[in-house]
Amino acid sequence: MLDNVLVVRLWHAAIAAVIVAALIAQLVLVLDDGASVVNLFSYFTIESNILVAVTAALVAADPDRDERWFQVARMAGLVGITITGIVYATVLAGSIELSGLRLVLDIAFHYVAPWATVIGFVLMSPRSALGPRVWWFLVWPIAWLVYTLVRAQVADPAFRISDTETGPVPYDFLDVDRHGGVSVAVVSVVITLLALLLAVFYRWVASRPRRSAMTSNT
Repeated sequence: MLDNVLVVRLWHAAIAAVIVAALIAQLVLVLDDGASVVNLFSYFTIESNILVAVTAALVAADPDRDERWFQVARMAGLVGITITGIVYATVLAGSIELSGLRLVLDIAFHYVAPWATVIGFVLMSPRSALGPRVWWFLVWPIAWLVYTLVRAQVADPAFRISDTETGPVPYDFLDVDRHGGVSVAVVSVVITLLALLLAVFYRWVASRPRRSAMTSNT
């Protein structure tokens, strides 16, 4: 395990910088296309990346911070970005043909951010403490799911889900009209269980010895 405060600061500062740059570029593309900004920020991927960018920037400023609210946000970012990487790589990759800047941003959001975040937490120290109250992180993904399903019924948004199709939800596997309520419920339960397993794993990692904030970074 890499145990160096300066490296941890630089690593997380780089994560935050890459994500912020990617978010700005993606927003510019959406505005240029005349697409929905609300839809952009309704993607679990985008929200996960925002959480990671914020918490990574805070880690870069103080690797030993351990406020309770920060622990919850840190867990939300870790679990959310890991699920983003797993679901994209196993289910969503290749559904839309991308090139140029859009391809670069796709890689940043779905590969660079997840891998860099996991590596930064698991293999580097000091790492964030994750106490018993971090389970409050579940409020965010559950709220996102409820918002997504309700908005699909009342607002009829149009998300691009393939090169030729749009749908009322950001991810086709959550489309109740297309796949049925039972299928969506099963998928939601499976992803929730995955989130719980990841949270258990990250809490276990966090319980391993941490460097004191008083330790020299040389």
